Amino acid sequence: MTFLAINFLTIHRVEIAGIFLVLGIINYVSYVIHDKLSKRKFMTLCSLFVDKFGARPAEVLIYQDGGLFFSFMRDAFFIKALYFKENSFHTRGMDNEQIRFIKELPNQYTDWLRVKVRLSVVGFIFLFMMLSAFYLPTFI
Repeated sequence: MTFLAINFLTIHRVEIAGIFLVLGIINYVSYVIHDKLSKRKFMTLCSLFVDKFGARPAEVLIYQDGGLFFSFMRDAFFIKALYFKENSFHTRGMDNEQIRFIKELPNQYTDWLRVKVRLSVVGFIFLFMMLSAFYLPTFI
């Protein structure tokens, strides 16, 4: 049975990799559309942050007008605060009060960040699966 699966993968590796490539492209297009639609939510989150702390974080100021290629870097401050604990390796140098503020925001202000992270993870999975389907049979 294992030999049949390896044989199938070896014969159809280009088609399987192509399917993952198409899925990855669809994922990327949805990421771009989501990024364009979430610009207003980003501005709302920044205004809440400015109201509370008086200024935007430095990471946000550096990348805020960087366009699509720097959109994940622009949101990295909020993503790190949302997903990681206070005083952890990933949140070093961040103020714990700012981290608590972001974590305690209602979901309507942070749900777009969670979608963005999930789209990125799914994109990396599709990339890994595409490369595995294409190159792994040559090593077996």
